[in-house]
Amino acid sequence: MKKFFLAILTAGSVLLAQQSGTHGFIGVGMADRANSGGAVVGQVQPGGPADKAGLQAGDVVVSVNGNPVRGAAAMSASIIAMMPGQTARLSILRGSGALAQRREISVVIGSSGGAPAVAPAAAAQVARTLAPSGGSPAISVSNYTRLTDPLEQAFTVDVPSGWQSEAGMARWSALQIDPYVRSLSPDKMTYLIIGDPSLPSYAPPTDVTTKLGFREGSLHDAGLGGRSMILRYLAGAEFARVYGQSALAGLCPGLKFVSMGERPELASKADKQWPTVIPSRSTGGEAVFTCTHNKQEMEAHVEAATRTTRDNVIWAVILLQGYIAPKSGTAAAQTVLTHMTGNVTWSQAWMQKQNNLSQQAAASINQRMQEFFRQEQTFMQKLNSVDQNFESMDEIVSGFSSYKDSRTGNTYSLGNTNPYKWVDDAGRVVSTPNNIAPAWGAYRPLQHVQ
Repeated sequence: MKKFFLAILTAGSVLLAQQSGTHGFIGVGMADRANSGGAVVGQVQPGGPADKAGLQAGDVVVSVNGNPVRGAAAMSASIIAMMPGQTARLSILRGSGALAQRREISVVIGSSGGAPAVAPAAAAQVARTLAPSGGSPAISVSNYTRLTDPLEQAFTVDVPSGWQSEAGMARWSALQIDPYVRSLSPDKMTYLIIGDPSLPSYAPPTDVTTKLGFREGSLHDAGLGGRSMILRYLAGAEFARVYGQSALAGLCPGLKFVSMGERPELASKADKQWPTVIPSRSTGGEAVFTCTHNKQEMEAHVEAATRTTRDNVIWAVILLQGYIAPKSGTAAAQTVLTHMTGNVTWSQAWMQKQNNLSQQAAASINQRMQEFFRQEQTFMQKLNSVDQNFESMDEIVSGFSSYKDSRTGNTYSLGNTNPYKWVDDAGRVVSTPNNIAPAWGAYRPLQHVQ
């Protein structure tokens, strides 16, 4: 039962928690409040939920349901996580300077499936509201195109037209799967992340695993061909921090951790959309970072939800998403990311096939999965190429060097911005600024070839 639960828990990883195409909205365009917390209302959709509640352009939202708002992205995420029909209690500041008055406004959450959050005629105004005062212009996405998982045709997702986008399904066994999407803006300044193909499931260290020689960070067979890493349970916010520090440091130089916070609504949303009959508990959270990309100040956000069994025997990541964007363009990046995660469609034929797989003998299942694993190497190379394309703007000066995987003999030409390179069994390459392997996967070092 525990092995079966391990596979099922991980199979829900990330995108399965985004099956619903409907999420909460109130019909506003937001921007970060300069030099302090809060989000400034830049545009209110006529007749929308916010308009009906009395919210006005220029109001500053400082908290939602008693939780402080750190910026436009956090404000947007709080609303999106709520269900249509719920009430959001907004604490706002109206007016400027000493004349500013604090007010409480209750907004009944609407459904994104009924109408666009901002009418097309107002979209240009919202874009201008979110536009930065200097540096790269705010991203502008007017159209989306459907991208299908190329290996198994398991799902399709909306991605911005004209962006470099890759989607796929990393399969480690019949039941242990990790869907992922990456999307990079044409100017290589905004990078959207959903899921990660190298995530195993996790088991906290015990006296038994210690006696068997499994140290924390080591991998072992999880049953049915799956992989499990020995690692203490990380709550959603802590996993977001650990993942960000490992996965993003090699993408955006000078990455610095800023803050992390609890996001229980992320866990609630993932649990509702991907329930389990096994007694368990879930936590959600976010981590915020700063870094420098193409000589511009950037901000990175990682959101995660993790689930562990009540007996703390095994745990997994059930939601992972985030972005790297210019500081002044975070609200726009969050808007595009939200559109993507809210527009994932799963193939009913694939879901039926997946259910059938879970009922077959392990030996037969894994034999057929080997071909999927071999084909997956090609798609992993494409994913690496998106990372490297984003990094390329910082490597014009640093140049490139050759690296070799001593286990497979494969060689890679990689940038020198971050000197330490790592690879996992699927060929996923990650760069880090220090000699510390990513803590969220099973990576081995690549050798620098002189």
